[in-house]
Amino acid sequence: MHLSIVTGASRGLGMAMIKALLEKGHFVHALARGQSDIQDDKLIQHQLDLTQPDVTEKWFQSFEDSIKQDDFRSITLINNAGMVTPIKRAGEATQDELLQHYSLNLVAPILLSQLFTKWLKFYQGKKMIVNISSGAAKTPYKGWSAYCSSKAGLDMFTRTFGYEQEDERFPVKMISFSPGIMDTHMQKQIRMSSKTDFSEIARFRHYHTEGKLRNPCFVAGILLNLLETDIENGKVYDIKEFL
Repeated sequence: MHLSIVTGASRGLGMAMIKALLEKGHFVHALARGQSDIQDDKLIQHQLDLTQPDVTEKWFQSFEDSIKQDDFRSITLINNAGMVTPIKRAGEATQDELLQHYSLNLVAPILLSQLFTKWLKFYQGKKMIVNISSGAAKTPYKGWSAYCSSKAGLDMFTRTFGYEQEDERFPVKMISFSPGIMDTHMQKQIRMSSKTDFSEIARFRHYHTEGKLRNPCFVAGILLNLLETDIENGKVYDIKEFL
């Protein structure tokens, strides 16, 4: 049996990942503020605010107590939850907006990865962590100082984590995966911003009108196929490598 944990699982790529994992027979624990309409005996949904580190850690402790590691041949954590807001130039976002952003985009995946790694230190099955990245981790956009920096930080965490795991007897494999532009709620938020806040808004609206946004189910399939290969620990992958 295989076990997967997916954050940001109520819509977009997270929901698509759940559907794809269930089709492959995985047991899935889905974390999100809301719940999807997916019904399956192998799916357990948890309503959780990942911007609250104490709540996240408490949930994970309860989760690990409910799982028998030896029942599974592989255990995977997919850190998908994230936000693009605030779409504002540096100096214009509020403290609360920035704290919420970095708590979800950077602190939550790092915290969950730490808890996951400690829990499975002596587990000898296949264990993997996937951090959902973005092209914004490498390219600066005016109005996306928070988003670009949080994704860049997550990529560097991935690279460092993979480097550290070389020293472990039973290493966890971690990768970052940049899915490119998808037809998701996040893209809607981008299109609703203003040119004053986000200078590239015309280009992103063009992606939508010209039908250039990828279907999240297509992206999920690419990612799951990648995870079935011999992935390189600590590598930042881009979907463009597989198109």
